[in-house]
Amino acid sequence: MSIFNVVELFKLLQVLLVSGIKFLFGPLVSLGYGFTWIETVALTTAGGILGLVFFYHLSKWVIRQLNRMAPAFFTSVAYLRSFGKDLAETGKRIKPVKKKFTRKNKLIIQIRNKYGFLGIILLTPVLLSIPIGAFLAQKYYSRKKHTLVYLSLSVMFWSFCISSFLFLVR
Repeated sequence: MSIFNVVELFKLLQVLLVSGIKFLFGPLVSLGYGFTWIETVALTTAGGILGLVFFYHLSKWVIRQLNRMAPAFFTSVAYLRSFGKDLAETGKRIKPVKKKFTRKNKLIIQIRNKYGFLGIILLTPVLLSIPIGAFLAQKYYSRKKHTLVYLSLSVMFWSFCISSFLFLVR
């Protein structure tokens, strides 16, 4: 394998990796490396879908681990049971810790409440990053059939649109 092939392979892997983590920058990196339009669409789509699959299944594992290790934070019944035990054992009430809402958390909640499943599907590659969108889809919509398929179609759509726009503007 020559040095030229190794450099090209590195460029391909970098576009795949960037597309799988922060999809919006994938076509820009691909354009910077001088890939053609069809290569850009194919690479960013493949990277985005690989990132979705990886982070969707990683999110499933993380959610299971968090539910197993700290169920009081995820279910109100478990929290109330632990709250009652604290009250019975100590005779004192322990105040629950309030959640802190950052601007990003508020944006995610607004998207979920206002646009629901379709909003998360459409905005995951562009506004939300792929890891966050995959986590939200796993957490809130994992029981829906074909969630990953819809996310993948969204990645394909945005890859086509962003790549086309960049190549037209270029």
